[in-house]
Amino acid sequence: MSTLSTVREIAPAGTPSFSFGRAVALLAGMAVVGVEALMNRAELRKSRRQLAELDDRLLRDIGIDRSRARFEADKGYWA
Repeated sequence: MSTLSTVREIAPAGTPSFSFGRAVALLAGMAVVGVEALMNRAELRKSRRQLAELDDRLLRDIGIDRSRARFEADKGYWA
């Protein structure tokens, strides 16, 4: 049994299946997800820039070489 059919069984017959409140909640949720995605991308970009600035000794400490650090730092915003 699907969730939708379960909701239909529980909700009274006269209850609308979609309301303005639900639409606002859906849009607000989508906005939150979008903002979180942008914040995550900005944080990733910052981390990649910091990785590019590490010296060879620190890169060895974290187990990567200069070419791998440069490869990661050069990735685009979308990657």
